[in-house]
Amino acid sequence: MSTAADEPPPGPERLEAAWEKLYAAFHLVVLRKATLAAAGNTQDAWDGTQHAFIQAWENLHNPRAKQVGNWRGWLIQVAVRHVLFARRDRGSVPLEEAGHMDGRVLLEDHVVLKETYQGIMEAIGQLSERQRQALVLVHIAGCTTAEAAADMEVSTSTVRNLIHQARARLAAATREASDD
Repeated sequence: MSTAADEPPPGPERLEAAWEKLYAAFHLVVLRKATLAAAGNTQDAWDGTQHAFIQAWENLHNPRAKQVGNWRGWLIQVAVRHVLFARRDRGSVPLEEAGHMDGRVLLEDHVVLKETYQGIMEAIGQLSERQRQALVLVHIAGCTTAEAAADMEVSTSTVRNLIHQARARLAAATREASDD
């Protein structure tokens, strides 16, 4: 029985095929999650998605890289973190300037825009940046509260509090929308 150390490294053709398989399987879900993280800003979402797949390419080509067991979750976390922290570093873009056409958020060809989805996007856009970061890291990227706290450089109780505040604001916003 051979061990992984005895096996020759995969050739470039196998690595490229593996990357293409990852992209085909997960690019739409990664884009959707990144779009949520970016509060509907498709440019930021595509940037985060591209960043995640570049990181996947580099991971596949680095024999010393840690093996990824759950590519879907890994790609989503990389994309969402990139979106959140790129926005944090340059400052938040208000939703009303985030690429609208006739008052609707553009979500490119792959995402079907529905009225309730748009309402949620607008409600997410109204959250504070820290509330959005906490909510997205935990509920969209799948991070634990401890991982989110480390990323945000706050305590886990702060993350839980921010998520609680965000949920309350989103619940109120969706109730108001359903009353209209």
